[in-house]
Amino acid sequence: MKIEDTSKQPSANKNSRRDFCKTSALVTGAMVLPTMQMNAMVNVANDKMLKIALVGCGGRGTGAAIQALNADPNTELVAMADAFEDRLQGSLINIKRAFDGSKRINVPEGNQFVGFDGAEKAMALADVVILATPPGFRPQHFEFAVNAGKHVFMEKPVATDVPGVRKVLAAAKVAKEKKLNVVVGLQRHYQDNYLAALQQIKENKIGKIVSGQVYWNSGGVWVRERQPGQSELEYQMRNWYYFNWLCGDHILEQHIHNIDVANWFIGEYPISAQGMGGRQVRTGKDHGEIYDHHFVEYTYPSGAVIASQCRHHPETMSRVAEVFQGTKGTIETYGDNTFVKDYNGGEIFTHRGKNDPN
Repeated sequence: MKIEDTSKQPSANKNSRRDFCKTSALVTGAMVLPTMQMNAMVNVANDKMLKIALVGCGGRGTGAAIQALNADPNTELVAMADAFEDRLQGSLINIKRAFDGSKRINVPEGNQFVGFDGAEKAMALADVVILATPPGFRPQHFEFAVNAGKHVFMEKPVATDVPGVRKVLAAAKVAKEKKLNVVVGLQRHYQDNYLAALQQIKENKIGKIVSGQVYWNSGGVWVRERQPGQSELEYQMRNWYYFNWLCGDHILEQHIHNIDVANWFIGEYPISAQGMGGRQVRTGKDHGEIYDHHFVEYTYPSGAVIASQCRHHPETMSRVAEVFQGTKGTIETYGDNTFVKDYNGGEIFTHRGKNDPN
């Protein structure tokens, strides 16, 4: 049995942004775009100060901006946009606190944009844009960024409905033509134990994948109470997770990670899906319209069948993981761990490590 312990080893994924851009491909975690070399990306790969705009100033956007600035000292945050003033100001305070007054946080009042037209104004000032609004806005923001010639990091999911996906695919073709760098926040593609798992699959350690189970089961997420005088639009936007036009339901917003791993490891996309879902604990108006549980069975062209679970029920078993059965053995991935076993119970490969794929 081979055991890897990377907890004390430098990660191969800690390369600088410019090293990544010079050698890697135009990537989305969901494989929306075909690969292409990035050698021609002058605005990203050279040594000029790279200007970043943050569009969507919630927790994920704030974290993404801090990660981007930490990744390369030759970057600066120059613009921010959000639908709500309090979200923008809170984000700016937290980013400044993280960098202790650094001049690389260069967002004067004139570069702070509030309202639905703020995204385009912020993007116009930057080389790279971070798109971290609720995903219902992602297609139009991505389309504008690409048409404006901006490199993009956008959080998953990329859309919440079929028209939105089509808009993203069309913009992706333009991005390829312009040789823009586009990355989507499905971070398992950059995480050491998942890359180790993929290598085991490529080396035929478990044989052909024929079935699997993928999980995102937890107690659920935040709810923000309706405030006096709040419009319905503002209420839904501040509680975006619970409305399908903004979120797409948690099977898309969270469980997309695990389904993506299945597609990635199998190397195919499903050709059919059947399943069920409903509302057992999310029965009030405070939880909008999304379900609190889903079970879907996906069938792939190769014949592989993946059973998919996601559930938000408080005080029940939590599990975020992927398990696959091959013709020779099994592979399990969760957290920072990967375990490969044969059908006699023998351990073929174990990876334990700590890697934050920023």
